[in-house]
Amino acid sequence: MSLKSTIRRISSSRWTAEAIAVLAGFAYLVQAVIYAHSQESILDEGAYLYKGYLFATGRYTPYQDYGPWSNHMPLSFLIPSAVQVLIDPGLRTARYFAIILALLMLIGLWILTKEFGGKWWATIAISALALNNVTIKTYSLAVSQGLTACMLIWSVVCILGMQRSTWQILLGATLAGLMLMTRINMASVLPILIIFVFWRHGPRKGILATLAGILPFLLFHIIYWPHIMQFWANWFPQRITPFLDASRYTDVGEAIWVNSLPLRDRWWSFLQGLRSNYLALVGLFGFSLLWLFPKQWKNTYLLQAAACISMIIVPLLILHAWASLMLNSCVYCFEGYMTFFAPLCLVLIPIVYQGWKTQDKSWFNWYAGGLLIFLWSSVGYGSYRQTGPMLIEIPLPRMKEGQILSGTAPLYSILEAIFGIEVKPSTWLLPTVADLVFGTILLLLIWLIYRFKVIKPGFFISQGFLILSIMLIIGLVLSPTVVLAGSKMERVCYGDVIASYESVGKHLASLIPPGSSVYWEGGLSVVPLLYLPGIRIYPAQINDGYSFRIGGNAEELQRAGLWNSELQTRWLSEADFILVEQDRYSKAINYWTEILKPDRFNELEISPSFLPCRETRLRVFQRIEQ
Repeated sequence: MSLKSTIRRISSSRWTAEAIAVLAGFAYLVQAVIYAHSQESILDEGAYLYKGYLFATGRYTPYQDYGPWSNHMPLSFLIPSAVQVLIDPGLRTARYFAIILALLMLIGLWILTKEFGGKWWATIAISALALNNVTIKTYSLAVSQGLTACMLIWSVVCILGMQRSTWQILLGATLAGLMLMTRINMASVLPILIIFVFWRHGPRKGILATLAGILPFLLFHIIYWPHIMQFWANWFPQRITPFLDASRYTDVGEAIWVNSLPLRDRWWSFLQGLRSNYLALVGLFGFSLLWLFPKQWKNTYLLQAAACISMIIVPLLILHAWASLMLNSCVYCFEGYMTFFAPLCLVLIPIVYQGWKTQDKSWFNWYAGGLLIFLWSSVGYGSYRQTGPMLIEIPLPRMKEGQILSGTAPLYSILEAIFGIEVKPSTWLLPTVADLVFGTILLLLIWLIYRFKVIKPGFFISQGFLILSIMLIIGLVLSPTVVLAGSKMERVCYGDVIASYESVGKHLASLIPPGSSVYWEGGLSVVPLLYLPGIRIYPAQINDGYSFRIGGNAEELQRAGLWNSELQTRWLSEADFILVEQDRYSKAINYWTEILKPDRFNELEISPSFLPCRETRLRVFQRIEQ
């Protein structure tokens, strides 16, 4: 039996695709558990979990005066906190729930992709995520990206298919409305899905979907009225929304966190997002505009699906690129922002492959070739810190005066001998040029294949589609490597981080009784406070320096969930316990020794380390009763 017939026989087997998809899903699960136990908690994770826990236990309510800074929609806090209240507060519960959400998202992705492209395309989509360790790491944290991506996929599953009942459409619209009440940055999804329902299913179902989508929005605004209007007042300029003036805080000083970085850093941030979401962006850049050419589509059903998904992801990309790369709040957040919607980009690929007519359009061939050159040279530049040191060590034959000598020499020494300059391992030029050359050679080979008819016409839809197909295959293979995995490949702490945080929490609980007031200077993430039931905290500190302001009225700041140096001094003078991270204490030792004098505070036993891979401990100081 020939290899070709063997492959055809295996691929046509009834359960082969499903079996591979299950294996890919299991591989995803194993990695997710490993990363859940090996990543340090970040500020957002601690803020979502602890604010949500305070809300769920009735200590505070979202958007209330003198409560935590409610800088996001309520469900981003309430959903993860509900699980903690039902099971057990702490990092273990939160991260395992995040993994469950990611697996639910994979199931939805399988259903959606299978409907448009068949089971093999669905298997490829699941495998693509299982090979992307950067995305797995993000979805293994208890942050809102995984929750939102799951809600996005399932809302599209319920609405986008050919045979969808009324209750499925209403469920999808309701999910989109709940997603809006989870993250405001996903606000464009609901109206686009509603427009699609009108387009595909008619005005009756469109009106019902509109009501179902708006219902969660109205319900939560009624529950948290009028304080929730403070959230909207922060989003819209005063000059165009004077009716929100009553909900605005006017004397809150200036933020100390202004991420004003030069253009090079913003370009670097984009490249990290490109590398870690390479397959999604190839699908987005390569296929998202093809629905604008309706005559080139085989049927209206696939055209409508491509249009809907494109109109969802293109505005989301523009919005998140603007928020991260153009503003000065979080320039290096683009990589993480992409994970809100990147899995949906994968669905667009089989839709276009199934729906685009077999035509060789010269403009599309040129576009695909230009995209290949641009993306691969960008990947080379974006990966130079990881690939540069490897490239310069490549052994090459030694030469002198045109003669090949015995032995080899590393590439950097040959370049230095030729050009008379020192070649640094960290230089961006060599990886960029290497990937540019690679892309150019690849493009030339594809052209030669078509020029000399090495393959039969129609085997691929067009030369442009062959280019994009090869880009996708290469991306799939390189996803788990340093070429595309980005800087997060280095952010793994070997050992059980969850157990370490639990150990710290247990230690703190043995020292700090319920009812005590606690001043937090223990690091960006307040996760250890989850293990201290009944304590009183200063809620503005949950967001650390991001909620700190220079100047401003102390009373108004505290009412808004913010703080300044005046409030800091007040809280330090009254707190029963002060928790200070060892590194922060060492960096400002004069300041802390002045505050924590032996006649005012007793230092208790220092905590175990947060992380098994490096020393990160909490120093615990208890006020001496006078």
